[in-house]
Amino acid sequence: MALLDRGNVVSDLGRILLKRRWTIAAFFLVVTVVVTIATLLQADIYSATAVIQIESEAPNIVGFKEVIALGAQNYWASKEYYETQFRIIRSRPVLEKVIDRLDLDQQPPFVGMDADRHARYLANIVRVAPVKSSQLVNLTVEFTDMKTAVDIANALASVYQYENFRRKSDAAQKALVWLREEQLTRTERVREKETELHDFLVEHDIVSFEERQDIVAERVRDLSDALTQAQRKRITSQVRYQKAIQFRKQDKSLAIPEVIENKLIQDLKAELVMMQKEISKAGAKWKPDHPGYKKLAQQETELKKRIDEEVGNIILSLQATYSIDLAREKKLNTELDGAKKEALALSGLEIQFRAMQREASSEGLLFDEIQKRQKETEITRSLPDISNNVRLIEEAREPERPVPVRPRRKVNVLLGALLGLMGGVGLAFVLEFLDTTIKSGEDLERTVEVPFLGIIPSFATDDETVPDELFSHRFPKSSITESVRSIRTNITFSSAGKELKRLLVTSAGPQEGKSTAVINLGIIFAQGGKRVLIVDSDLRRPRLHRAFKVSRKRGLTNLIMGEAAIEDVIVHTEVPGVDLIPCGPIPPNPSELLGTPRMLELGLELAESYDLVLFDSPPVVAVTDAVVMSKIVDGVVLIAKAGKTTSEIISKAARQLGDVSASILGTVLNDFNIRSAGYRYYYYYYHYRSREEDEVNGEEKVVRKRVRRRRENTSETEDPT
Repeated sequence: MALLDRGNVVSDLGRILLKRRWTIAAFFLVVTVVVTIATLLQADIYSATAVIQIESEAPNIVGFKEVIALGAQNYWASKEYYETQFRIIRSRPVLEKVIDRLDLDQQPPFVGMDADRHARYLANIVRVAPVKSSQLVNLTVEFTDMKTAVDIANALASVYQYENFRRKSDAAQKALVWLREEQLTRTERVREKETELHDFLVEHDIVSFEERQDIVAERVRDLSDALTQAQRKRITSQVRYQKAIQFRKQDKSLAIPEVIENKLIQDLKAELVMMQKEISKAGAKWKPDHPGYKKLAQQETELKKRIDEEVGNIILSLQATYSIDLAREKKLNTELDGAKKEALALSGLEIQFRAMQREASSEGLLFDEIQKRQKETEITRSLPDISNNVRLIEEAREPERPVPVRPRRKVNVLLGALLGLMGGVGLAFVLEFLDTTIKSGEDLERTVEVPFLGIIPSFATDDETVPDELFSHRFPKSSITESVRSIRTNITFSSAGKELKRLLVTSAGPQEGKSTAVINLGIIFAQGGKRVLIVDSDLRRPRLHRAFKVSRKRGLTNLIMGEAAIEDVIVHTEVPGVDLIPCGPIPPNPSELLGTPRMLELGLELAESYDLVLFDSPPVVAVTDAVVMSKIVDGVVLIAKAGKTTSEIISKAARQLGDVSASILGTVLNDFNIRSAGYRYYYYYYHYRSREEDEVNGEEKVVRKRVRRRRENTSETEDPT
């Protein structure tokens, strides 16, 4: 359910804050008190600051670059360099030297701590802050004693300055020792590399790599050209041979180009043509078995055989040519591979030689560089302290009247109060969000999605003898009675021209005021001139007879069972125009009894005798009585109790009624607290009621301005009568 209505955001916010005002006040008070006490218990903290300068580059006294140079050396490394120095200042070795110099381990609160805790505690009270757009750095110490804070800040600056230069001197000494040892090693390595280079040339009988490479390269080119020509020739002979084989398989041997170009075959073909003509002529005068015809046919066969033999010889010749070309190609390919391998081997030897040559040259250059750097390091090691890039600019001093920097008690209390107020407001909205009960008509209309008929405000009477259920009868001019009249009007207009003779008033759950609503609706309809009959069809926990102070010994159950006539069970109440049929004896099976055809007949009969029949029924979700009754009435009015009925249960009740196609005329919000609901409700009802009070001139007691509805749990217990 939404917390805020978009159309009334401000008023809804005010309603929530007013409703949860005690929660907000309690949270505000607790947080403010806790913050105040915690602030008062904190000890005073004093601050002392020493200023040092960390140059990005150390002074370069000599002309060459030092082996171990202090500073960032370049712009891009500056940020990383300074971040590193800030961490070094707060590092354990530096802090331990500060502790030893000042004997802090003998002073509180360091007394009783181990060495690790000493350094950690000191790191927590030291703050390193660079000054923007400068090389200056503030070393700030915050401690409970001003003098100790000043001593720690100055000692920290001095120790860091000394340690920074000492790291440079120690590194230069170590570098000098290493360079001397490395010089001796490199001298022997240079001699070894030059000897290995000479032995390699002698072993492979190489005077010049360039001459050997030119000879091998020329041989590779010649073999490559010859191989290319051989491949072309082999491809040509291969194609001719493969085509000849293909034509022969297709019985097209005479179409082979070499056969066409063969003069002998062409002569045989011409002779075969002449022979075939003679056979054709002989066939005209001889039969096939004639000796002359057979002789000609035999000659034709011999010619064809000779042609086939010649074609075969040509194909064999093509095959032989292809085989020779293929063998020559393979031979040249083998020779070329050998020449390439020789060239590659020579290249490999040259690579080895060049690598050995470079290694020997590198060893020589490295030896020269080491010898040079050794002399430079000897000079660097002897440089004075002025080459340090860290300088003390301003010592920390103790003021005449030290002022603590923490705690800021006034600010803390104000922040605590603000936090308490904001937290209380936030808690109020969280509680409101978690509260899924129906709080207003807008919530009810949005949840159930049926027309909202109106509200019945919370009320109680000054006269304990007057039942709450008869309020509209006792105080017909009150604002609460006017609310019920508004509901009557909305019900009348919701029928859309259809006459409403039978209405069912029910609720989603128990103790939501449906019985009170049905009685007051009946009274208001009767005041409008209608004859109204109220039927107590709640056969489980009836209570209408108690409101009207009548007996329920005979009633609805007797009518349904046929044990009494209608006129025998109707009770004329003290309210003009309102009659009542009590429930009668409580049956063991209320749902089955209400679902009988006799109940439907009774509803029709009663509607003929009265202008309006109102049925009171049990809650929808608890039992099925209301769902059964909804089928025999013209409309259903669904009651919800403000601040108690949840959106889930009212939605479930509406769905159950909708599943049986019940005609839900609308919903009514009962026990609605106008004051806590917001200004727009309170203004209307308060001023309207005040005018009504002026009219009655004190002749009747009116609703209290601050009202609280009586609990119904005691009144809903079953009457033994």
